[in-house]
Amino acid sequence: MSKFKEIIDGWKYTIFPNETVEDMAIKRAEICASCEHNVNNKCNQCGCFLVAKTRSPKSTCPKNKWPK
Repeated sequence: MSKFKEIIDGWKYTIFPNETVEDMAIKRAEICASCEHNVNNKCNQCGCFLVAKTRSPKSTCPKNKWPK
């Protein structure tokens, strides 16, 4: 999946929440909250805004910190 498609999916689930995706996003956001690469809710490794990235089911953490 292209990074563009992942970004679109993340924003889609931000606008139209899905319970399963929100559960996943909460777990991912907890990890990102204490990550040294989180700068103002943006990942400085991939450049993505975490509000959308954490809600993109196909996205992965560039540092492999998220569970599979």
